[in-house]
Amino acid sequence: MRLRLPPAPVVFRGCDALRWGDLTRAELLGPRFQRVLRGTYAPAAADADHALFCAAAGLLVPSSALLTGASAASVLGLGWLGVRDEVEMVISDGTQVPRRAGVRLRRSTEPLLSGAPWATTTLAAPTRIAFDAAARAPLPLAVGRLDALVRAGLCSAEAILETVERSSAGDVVGVRRAVGLVDPRSESLPESALRVHLQRSGLPVVPQHRVLLDGREVARVDLALVEEQVAVEYDGQWHALREQLAADRQRLNRLAAARWAVVHVTADDLRHPHRVVALVRAAAAEQRARGRAR
Repeated sequence: MRLRLPPAPVVFRGCDALRWGDLTRAELLGPRFQRVLRGTYAPAAADADHALFCAAAGLLVPSSALLTGASAASVLGLGWLGVRDEVEMVISDGTQVPRRAGVRLRRSTEPLLSGAPWATTTLAAPTRIAFDAAARAPLPLAVGRLDALVRAGLCSAEAILETVERSSAGDVVGVRRAVGLVDPRSESLPESALRVHLQRSGLPVVPQHRVLLDGREVARVDLALVEEQVAVEYDGQWHALREQLAADRQRLNRLAAARWAVVHVTADDLRHPHRVVALVRAAAAEQRARGRAR
């Protein structure tokens, strides 16, 4: 997936429309328009997604404020945030800005580099977007976000690390730790989180490993303990589809023929990572015992 900016949504300040005589108050509050953030409106037919709220936020802050972090990533197509999530922006420290409901404004003591203009605002530079996406997030989520941004080509892990090394922000320690765990081979936030939990518990799982049988690939697994031949698979909702279920069963048969064990992990399992670690350890121990018995 390559990141790209979507078309700019139509969004405007209600006070401007009234002042210029474009709309009456009754029209503004009628069925033709929807309220976005306080004092901002969009056509009723506009998609009420996070990008719309980002465009509305751009009308409420100084033009020097930049769209950053998970908000910028969502606008670029990663879709991490929804309409109930605050819009993340960054501005130079010392700029006086009143608090705005629905907008989380970070302040930076370091020079801010602008990225691409979009709609009513401007995106932060790619490495700043990545830094803010990881800052203050739990480590598994921070790593997952960086994995996705690097995989999508926004910036490299090396470039993010250079930004971290130059920064004096209070979030530097957490972001540096996350950068050290980046592996863009993981293909989703849950897969990244699963990998982080396992690796930090001493289980050296490898993402997107190709399992071979007689020299032919039989499956590509989310995570693998290669030596023990244990596959760890994150089961998202799509695995419940009937067609996918049949394909998964065939795949499991091929993995069994290759003498691989499979540990399935669900979203609920990820809420209890210590249990997942215990399951994977047990599977690895059983595989080692089977190997000695053969």
